[in-house]
Amino acid sequence: MREHRALRNGKAGSKFIGQLPRGCQLCYEGAKSVIFMTGICYEKCYYCPISNLRRNKDVMFVNDLKVKSFEDILREIYDSKALGVSITGGEPLVFPNRVLQLIKRLKEIFGEEFHIHLYTIGKQLTRELIKDLYSVGLDEIRFHVVELKLLKKVKYTVKYTNMDVGIEVPVIPGNMGFYKKLITEAEKCGAKFINLNELEISEGNYKNLLERGLKLRKGTIASVEGSEEDALKILKWASKNTLNINVHYCSALYKDIVQTRVRLRRKALNIAKPYEKVTQEGTVLKGEIRVNIEFKNKMFKFLENLPFDYETVNGKLIVFVSASFLNNIAKYLKNKRIPYEAFIVEEYPGRERIIRNITPFHV
Repeated sequence: MREHRALRNGKAGSKFIGQLPRGCQLCYEGAKSVIFMTGICYEKCYYCPISNLRRNKDVMFVNDLKVKSFEDILREIYDSKALGVSITGGEPLVFPNRVLQLIKRLKEIFGEEFHIHLYTIGKQLTRELIKDLYSVGLDEIRFHVVELKLLKKVKYTVKYTNMDVGIEVPVIPGNMGFYKKLITEAEKCGAKFINLNELEISEGNYKNLLERGLKLRKGTIASVEGSEEDALKILKWASKNTLNINVHYCSALYKDIVQTRVRLRRKALNIAKPYEKVTQEGTVLKGEIRVNIEFKNKMFKFLENLPFDYETVNGKLIVFVSASFLNNIAKYLKNKRIPYEAFIVEEYPGRERIIRNITPFHV
């Protein structure tokens, strides 16, 4: 009698059998930058969650930051202190040369240990292109298998490269037979892993999902009812009916909250200024004081032993300091009868800061 394989707990409701793919391991650390290569795709998957801002548009983003050049991509990778990238879309291989050049240049700059994985449906993946991707340094490829006949691409990639070859698909409720067959055939083809993602509702797919009777699970912001339940049943089945393939269920909660938060926090810790505090959510906190420019010397004298930045706008001196020191500065200005405005500012990390919250501060 076959021994059951152990089912392990991941983060935020995720679970897996065997080992997590290397790309997922780095994601758990917040060490993967996500390169959205293009919004163009030849498939019309009704469940595709891509936003209308990106869908069918040739636009590029890194970690949700719109980019236009390779230098922009590099800057975000450096800021995020990433140890690797994922290349996604749309269908990245609509532009194979763009993908090949990107992988080649990233490997040249960051070295062989810099981990790169690619998402593709695989329909445009020729044998020559598979070999080219491998030759420039692609470490891991994840096939979004929309029909079982595409597994021949998986089989070929396993046979002729040393890449980690896997499958990644959303779990659509009511299709357990397909997923069991997919896992069985993928293991026969030599696939190293299969990632089962909880199906999510987004602005880009909600109409299509509702038309098919799929709806939001109560108590969640994006999870489709029945997707997690089916995924867990599939995992239980896989624990009894597979030998070597790694099977990973990734929850929407993990993708939407933990993954983003960990990546943001890693970036914030890397680029935060000495007077900024990094929160558990990955945002940065700082204090802001505004006074008339005539009080510049008095302000600088008071702050001479503290880390701070400043700028001048329309006759106002705006000073950025630690939020924890805001009370002392405000008391000093009040005692000196110097008019001021003070705020605690929370921002998302980045070269162009986006304010999440700004709160007036009073003593």
